[in-house]
Amino acid sequence: KRHATVKYMFYNPDDVMWFKPAGLTTKHGLQGNIIESVGVHGTMKCLFNAPIKQHDTVCLPLYKRIFPKYAPTAVGPREGDDGATTATRKEQL
Repeated sequence: KRHATVKYMFYNPDDVMWFKPAGLTTKHGLQGNIIESVGVHGTMKCLFNAPIKQHDTVCLPLYKRIFPKYAPTAVGPREGDDGATTATRKEQL
């Protein structure tokens, strides 16, 4: 029940193998992985963390949110900034 055969996501087995390391998700919140390619038309076998239902939609997220290891947290004024507003600068010109 945790295994599913997914069709119409890819067109050939090379695409299935290319995206095999990426994880799958469903609209109902299940997580899964691609097990293997089946046939020559891009059909694949997948394994999910819970039983999947027929009306569930399998999604392949193609992005990953990465946070920087060091985020500068400058509190004071920036370098070269004297604290004057734009209006004050226009008056000085």
